[in-house]
Amino acid sequence: MNQSLLKKRRSLWTLNLKETLSSTGESSRPNFMRALRDYPKSVKEGICVWRKVPKSAFNLFLAIIIINGLVVSCQTYFVVYATSVLKISLAQWTIVMTFRYLSIAVPAIIAGLSMDVMGRKRFLILGYLLYVPGMILFINADFNMLLLAFFFFGLGNLLQLNSYQVLMGDLVPRNLRGTATGCLQFFMFIMQAFLQVLVGLLYAFVSPQLPFLLLALTAIPLSVFVFWRVYEPIVKEA
Repeated sequence: MNQSLLKKRRSLWTLNLKETLSSTGESSRPNFMRALRDYPKSVKEGICVWRKVPKSAFNLFLAIIIINGLVVSCQTYFVVYATSVLKISLAQWTIVMTFRYLSIAVPAIIAGLSMDVMGRKRFLILGYLLYVPGMILFINADFNMLLLAFFFFGLGNLLQLNSYQVLMGDLVPRNLRGTATGCLQFFMFIMQAFLQVLVGLLYAFVSPQLPFLLLALTAIPLSVFVFWRVYEPIVKEA
């Protein structure tokens, strides 16, 4: 397929995309210097947005940045721990990772359909709780046990990521979603940076198993926190 045809197709796709919010009339051309000057104001607006949304959205925000910070930090050491402590070969690790994604393909479709009918919160909680057997099995696993451990971990990760995104959309008004998402990403990356350091220190100087146990243990109170402090709206935001 030649380049000109590709460009034409991209143009057609772009023409079919429509904004769901009305234009403010301001220029949409990117301006780096203006963005830099407005950065402190943007951070302040991002923090203040949680006063304009339901309390459940802020509670969900807290749960998200903690659990995803731990998940990302632990994932950094999965292959290191599996090859150096569990003595899994790189070829076996490739099979484990392939199995992880293939094995959750069918449950992902079922969960997506069920989420719309049964609600998002219960799948979010289930996702958190699946980290527990996943990490407990992982710390002493052989090759066969790794397959089961990463089925639990992969399914838990899929459920909680999909559930929180949809639930946050249900809770946050459309005109505030961009600000809320930007603030969420801002603090999520800060939390991940902090937890990367903490997990690295725990792994290197305390116990290689501790970061994975920390994820499993943290998932339990977070699931209780979501159960009691996050409520699905009766009327979902459009």
